[in-house]
Amino acid sequence: MVENQKYWFAARTRDKQEFAVRKFLDKLKSEENLDIDYYLPTRIVISQLKYRRKRSEVPVIRNLIFIRATKQVACDISNVYSAQLFYMKDLSTHSMLIVPNKQMEDFMFVMDLNPDGVSFDTEPFAVGNKVKVIKGDFCGIEGEIATESNKTYVVIRIKGVLVASVKVPKSYLKMIQ
Repeated sequence: MVENQKYWFAARTRDKQEFAVRKFLDKLKSEENLDIDYYLPTRIVISQLKYRRKRSEVPVIRNLIFIRATKQVACDISNVYSAQLFYMKDLSTHSMLIVPNKQMEDFMFVMDLNPDGVSFDTEPFAVGNKVKVIKGDFCGIEGEIATESNKTYVVIRIKGVLVASVKVPKSYLKMIQ
């Protein structure tokens, strides 16, 4: 890990505190001039109340936020500024889990384009070959191929955190090494 390089870290929040942490990170960015970015995948849900409909923003993945910063700044967020964050650990190295940039960019792209069309699982339904989407809305996304009920999915893994899958026609895929 390079000292001054920014990385994506996966962090857990306390139950139903994702938006409070997001607000706290915005405050740190503006008041303390910290060089941090974050990503909280959300979607809009419309619920029917007694006489009206209510639109609300909800996190797609409960208790999870991604933070992009140097390791020192990331540690300072929870240790110095007392943010209620718990960084996920890489099970093999026992250090903070770093999400590769390409995986994070692919995940953000898929979530921004169609958050309702993505299904999540901690374990994929099937492990397959590496593929790249060469056509359509998800062009450029790399992942593994998986099938369920005669439907083809591209599985994007963020190791140790989650597995996201999106339905893609087989003709839109190209095998990669």
